[in-house]
Amino acid sequence: MNANSFDAIVLGGGTMGSAAAWALSRGGKKTLVLEQFGHIHERGSHGGKTRILRHAYAESPAYVPLVQRADELWRDLERETGNCIFIRCGGLEMAAPGHSHARDAMQSAIEHGLAFEWLTGAEGRARWPMIRIPDDWDLFVDPQAGFVLTEPALQGMMGMAVRLGAVLHEHEPALEWGASDDGAWVRTETATYRAATLIIAAGAWAASVLSELDLPLQVRRKTLWWLAVDDPDLYAPERFPVFIADSDLGQIYGFPVINGLSLKIADHTGGQVTSADLIQPPAVDKESLNVRSLATSLFPGVTDRIVDRSVCLYTMTPDAHFVVDRHPSHGNVVVACGFSGHGFKFAPAIGELAARLADNPTEQTPPILSIDRLLPLDRLDPR
Repeated sequence: MNANSFDAIVLGGGTMGSAAAWALSRGGKKTLVLEQFGHIHERGSHGGKTRILRHAYAESPAYVPLVQRADELWRDLERETGNCIFIRCGGLEMAAPGHSHARDAMQSAIEHGLAFEWLTGAEGRARWPMIRIPDDWDLFVDPQAGFVLTEPALQGMMGMAVRLGAVLHEHEPALEWGASDDGAWVRTETATYRAATLIIAAGAWAASVLSELDLPLQVRRKTLWWLAVDDPDLYAPERFPVFIADSDLGQIYGFPVINGLSLKIADHTGGQVTSADLIQPPAVDKESLNVRSLATSLFPGVTDRIVDRSVCLYTMTPDAHFVVDRHPSHGNVVVACGFSGHGFKFAPAIGELAARLADNPTEQTPPILSIDRLLPLDRLDPR
């Protein structure tokens, strides 16, 4: 095998690319990762320091086995690196009348036999006196929920991959790729690399990298906010859960205070349609009106004073479910894209699934992650 030949190439070294590289390397595959920026950067979908991990998954019960496996792998990564990556603080889902997120989470929990609690508003206020929960809101508690620290997670996955033999080329964008029965190749300005299999995890650039498929992917600009709190200790992970508040203001989610200063909060819904190739403008105060309104009404100790802000990108599919599947025309090419703003928690399990799909021709993806649902009939592989 020459210097430009590998068992597998991963195109994209962000969240899912790092996870795929870790999984491939654990399986003994000589792996090349090509990343157009630095490994951790401000142009993708992993900004903002933290991501919620929920076991009782409101988006679909089909995700529960995947998030359970991800939980196991995050803990494996902690043991292997010796670094804190996942903090289990419990999760609280709140839903105003007419909104279903909490009940949808409960249905996932019931279907999979997960531990949970269903509380009244009064019971919720008694447990978390720092939250002003209305009496008529639904409350669902997921004791296994918590949050992942994104930079240690990314550094850990890629660091372990490199330790196991993977090669990471930063600042080397792919110009072209192709595949045949004999293998796959990727051309950059530096070289042409060849491998038996290719995993495309191009994040917000997936639509252009996979332009031949004309996937209906939409990139949205999302804003994240950190609000000052009067007493940070009240909102520490030991006392305060990750939360989702589903109401007329949006699906607003947030985290305990981990920096001693401020509470991170954002709205999962909405977002300005944009292009991955654009430099995103900084978040401006008026974009935070809904999250600040929700924060000051639900959390008496949280102010509307903005301490920090950030922007990240969602790559949305029409149904907000992921794509993790083989390319319809190339059985040795795996596509992982369209994570629709809720993929990070699953990353190590997604990487593991992508590696299995690349390695084993009989491996099948869960139907909810199939690429076929996004393709017109004339693009489907007849096999």
